[in-house]
Amino acid sequence: MKNISLFFFTMLVLALFAGSGFAQQKGQTEPGNGYEPKVTYAGQYQGNVVFFRYSKKDFWRRRPSMDLLRNVRCQDALDHLTTEGKWRGRLDQYGSCESNSSEAPEWTVGNRLNYDELLQ
Repeated sequence: MKNISLFFFTMLVLALFAGSGFAQQKGQTEPGNGYEPKVTYAGQYQGNVVFFRYSKKDFWRRRPSMDLLRNVRCQDALDHLTTEGKWRGRLDQYGSCESNSSEAPEWTVGNRLNYDELLQ
């Protein structure tokens, strides 16, 4: 009985490792699962520039008065942008948090856009 349990456990572990490797090779991983903010990803976007859009149909835009990561004053936004590369919420023209009931845009940094494009 002990040998049978060990056999099935070993087979389960092997199946999990094989399946995860196959999904990564086929590019089927979810965007963002492997994003590392300290890595500079090559691409068309400058890494420290902040972009925003309201829906996935929109193109990424810059807000001239607040388009660099160092200009973001909202701590929640800054925390997410520096660790995940993206955030959803409202920022005013000075990069501070804004409480407004209208639709909140999605924000991202150029390095994250470069990373996401590598996955496509």
